[in-house]
Amino acid sequence: MDTFLSDLRGALRLLRTSPGLVLVSVLSLGLGLGVNLTLFTAIRAVFFREPTIADRERVVGVQPGNSNQFSYLNYRDLRDSGIFETVAGYRQVRLNLRTGDEAEPVDGLVVTPSFFEALRIPLALGRAFGAAEAASEREPRVAVISNAFWRRRFNASPAIVGLEMTLNGESFTVIGVLPERYHPVTLLLDPAVYVPVTRLVLPTIGDRRNGNALGVLGWLRPGTTREQAQAAVTNLGAALEQQYPIENRGMGRPGRIVSLVGREFGDSSVRLVAPTILLVLFGLVLLSACANVAGLLLARSAYRQREIAVRTALGARRFQLVRMLLAESFVLALVGAVAGTLLSLWLMHTLDVIVLPGAGALNLALEADLSLDAYALLLLIVTGLLCGIVPSWRATKGNVVAAIQTGESHGSTGRLSLRHAFVVGQVAACVILLVLSSLMLRSLFRITSMDPGFDLERGLVASVHLDADRYATDGGLLLGERIVERLERLPGIESASLANIVALGSDASVTRFQTETQTDASTNPRTFINSVSPRYFATLGIPILRGRDFDARDRQGSPLVVVVSQAFANAYFTGEEPLGKRVRQSNDEPYAEIVGIVRDHKYQSYGEAAAPILYSAYAQRPRVSTQVRPVVVHVRTTVAPASLLQTVKQVIAQIDSTSSAEVQTLRDAVGTEPALRRLGGQLLAAAGALGLLLATIGLYGMMAFVVASRAPEIGVRMALGASTGRILRGVLGQGLKLVAIGILVGAALSLVLSHAMASLLAGLSAADPISFVATAALLSVVGLVACYLPARKAARLDPLAALRRL
Repeated sequence: MDTFLSDLRGALRLLRTSPGLVLVSVLSLGLGLGVNLTLFTAIRAVFFREPTIADRERVVGVQPGNSNQFSYLNYRDLRDSGIFETVAGYRQVRLNLRTGDEAEPVDGLVVTPSFFEALRIPLALGRAFGAAEAASEREPRVAVISNAFWRRRFNASPAIVGLEMTLNGESFTVIGVLPERYHPVTLLLDPAVYVPVTRLVLPTIGDRRNGNALGVLGWLRPGTTREQAQAAVTNLGAALEQQYPIENRGMGRPGRIVSLVGREFGDSSVRLVAPTILLVLFGLVLLSACANVAGLLLARSAYRQREIAVRTALGARRFQLVRMLLAESFVLALVGAVAGTLLSLWLMHTLDVIVLPGAGALNLALEADLSLDAYALLLLIVTGLLCGIVPSWRATKGNVVAAIQTGESHGSTGRLSLRHAFVVGQVAACVILLVLSSLMLRSLFRITSMDPGFDLERGLVASVHLDADRYATDGGLLLGERIVERLERLPGIESASLANIVALGSDASVTRFQTETQTDASTNPRTFINSVSPRYFATLGIPILRGRDFDARDRQGSPLVVVVSQAFANAYFTGEEPLGKRVRQSNDEPYAEIVGIVRDHKYQSYGEAAAPILYSAYAQRPRVSTQVRPVVVHVRTTVAPASLLQTVKQVIAQIDSTSSAEVQTLRDAVGTEPALRRLGGQLLAAAGALGLLLATIGLYGMMAFVVASRAPEIGVRMALGASTGRILRGVLGQGLKLVAIGILVGAALSLVLSHAMASLLAGLSAADPISFVATAALLSVVGLVACYLPARKAARLDPLAALRRL
């Protein structure tokens, strides 16, 4: 230990004499380590975060065989079955918070009566409600709020306990505030208000069907395995399906017990694949940084060859010399790690909350902890070894006598070969990062100019969040029709229509249909479903190819009718005329007649092929599932849509003051996918920019070393008549040759990776020539600049001074 500390002290003394080496090393490693530490923290927060729950090791996610959630009635049967020691259910909702004359939607979490008792969360202020107090039949009006909401809305006032809030038109009493670093069961989405499950906030409480109801957590009993619990859940599902065959169809299929960590990804490979790809890509940045430092240490060892030879002649063993040189690389790695940690802390603070259109604020809550410290220590060790092992090994391998006699490097050629390999690797890594970021950004530009099949420029979307209990009977149909009627009388509005889901928004509902000739729906293609009112297709600018639109005849009590997309007609009625044909979802539903066919358009993603879509008449079916959604009002304008945002919002408030509306342009409403693509492109672009900077530093350092080591040779050639132009071209050619090799290697690897991510490119070719050519051109220019300065220095060498070094 004393010997190692002595080596470290010696390393510090020697490095003090090389401020340029230290500066470049700290800059390179600080950037590489900083972004990797931040990425590690973000990946852990997104994919592996655990909610704040007591006895986490016993908690699992519970899912029935026909859904990923339980209806409240089925939840109560699960609770009473005794399979788990205790269970807790929850569901995200939008609540209308009224302040004075204005209402605004806030993110809420409807929870079962025993939710807080099961999680055993110590509150920062006040108390939580218990099972007896919050029983749904009592329709309790108590609420617990998040710490962030308390600070943002109420300035962290301790007088919040006992305050009355108006939610969905009803008065709720705030009885507690959650702790500051509480991680919710909803992971990234941080609900502002927690309320007990009642008909006031969840009107489907009496619907036994499992579609989009409560997420359920279960606490395993001591001695009970996951396999046993899963078998018991499956048996319960089979019994409930037998007892309620229509509402619980398919519930007898095997249930699922999923991990508390990452359960939002369904224990799928997404939890492993996405983090791995990100870590590999940003790992290339760190490898580039390590290559820079290794190259600098390799160059430095060339000038210490005589010193190393003397130490060897005096009895120093090779292991001792390697240890001494490794100490220098670890000192550089340690200083770089400190710089990287400071950069990481700043980045974590900057990226704490990410706002995405349609998805709201994602609360990453990035924070340093023991796992980050362990990862940082691992990176420090790996970085120290990567930076120092090759230079130290090469520096201690050679002819001692020759080194002492000449005082020169005996292995310049070997060191140059290694430095060449470092530079080629850096350039290749940079090519990969730049090509992938270019593909993502070009894909983003493509979808922002792509025709989705409907008119984005003349549309407004109003999402009207209703008092859930008040409009439970008709789903807000009458209110929606009043809003449409009033809006169509306003100047600047051409038409308006209702819908259940916004195409290309953050929501979708999918099912399969039966036809009269094919009653096995399981073999038919997955189909998107939506409910829309008359003039929906005209409002969005979607042409009706054949048949008719919905009209006033299509109401409750009249024969069911639907309109389908051309892709639906092709998939379900190949070679037949679909008009007049009838379809249904299941045997217990009546058939609906197809009365119209519309042109295909994008529905879930810009990159998708034409998908089957079925539209039902809104007056006949206001909801496409049991999920409570806002009433969506589409508006087609004759003026700039943004100029009518406030007008539309005011009209809706005048019609129903208990509701709240979010009004935005149609282009903004469908902006979730572009925002995600933009975020991904920005991450890759940042990694590419860092890789480019590090590759430039590495290439410049390598060429400077080449010029320094070849100074005597260059002096001889100039003394024999070589022109400065020839010297300049020779040095430039050597550097640009390495750049060309790196570009070719990186392009080949990029082609493989781009094909793997082809589904994300929205129709853009994985071999997009613009991305590859632009990257090659950029690196060629950067390489030319990085090589030119050392080459110019070589061309200006004084032949006599260079010859004296022979």
